[in-house]
Amino acid sequence: MRLSILYRAAIVCSGLAVLVPGAVAQAPPPIYAPPPAVAPPPTVIVPAPPATPEAAEIAACLCLQQSTTVLGNDMAARQRSYDELRSELTRLDAQLEQQRASIDVNNPQSVGRFRQLLQQRDGVFRRSTGPVAAELSSVIERYNGRANEYNARCANRPRDPVLLGRVQATLACPPP
Repeated sequence: MRLSILYRAAIVCSGLAVLVPGAVAQAPPPIYAPPPAVAPPPTVIVPAPPATPEAAEIAACLCLQQSTTVLGNDMAARQRSYDELRSELTRLDAQLEQQRASIDVNNPQSVGRFRQLLQQRDGVFRRSTGPVAAELSSVIERYNGRANEYNARCANRPRDPVLLGRVQATLACPPP
């Protein structure tokens, strides 16, 4: 009986031995698969060292200075536009005076040209006293406010040049 158990065990083992090599031989060749993606290590954000009150004040003053410069440039551009409109208005006024002296009221074409020139002058006048003047006034007001704030907080204040250089190197200001 003992032999039969051993015999059976040998048959089972030999059958496995037959099945395993056959199974390996019938398996398709392995397909290349790239290694699984590995997530990059998390980025470590090192916070900037805490700013001293003096560095924060320098940064605020530098940002105020930048803002004042931007507003000053905007104000200058709007002033040029306004001055151009005023020059055009002066030129049209001179043309109207010239035509008024020589207009033939009995000639409809002469009266039509005068009216057309008058309408053109009125349009330029409305623009120069309307939106262009309002925009210029608004930007002047913003510029003056920012310049006054800069003068009150920052002008004629002694600053540590080394600290000033470090603050300038990392300065990030909000838009004006």
